[in-house]
Amino acid sequence: MSRQQTHVRRTTETFVCGNCGRTVTPPDGGTAIRNHCPHCLYSLHVDLRPGDRRCGCRGLMTPIAIWVQSDGEWSLLHRCERCGFIRANRIAGDDSETSLLAVAERPVCSRDR
Repeated sequence: MSRQQTHVRRTTETFVCGNCGRTVTPPDGGTAIRNHCPHCLYSLHVDLRPGDRRCGCRGLMTPIAIWVQSDGEWSLLHRCERCGFIRANRIAGDDSETSLLAVAERPVCSRDR
């Protein structure tokens, strides 16, 4: 087991989204850790390293952009409303396509015309 893996706690936590208030259940597949709401895409700043749940900030993390990686996989960029920390998170298979597209099109729609 690598050093990083010893800090990752693989969990299947159910939680209530701090933004939209919906109950979020563990993912069906694709990842061992659910790190954002599949409905509104918001997250909480709870990890120092992915999955460790050791960060004391606990600020709401706003989805601010989509990052398309070199292999074509999409990731969400989240910014903590409390401390400004930015982190990339893989999208999940059950994320709302409407919400993902709304985040992706935000830069295009906000440009001055």
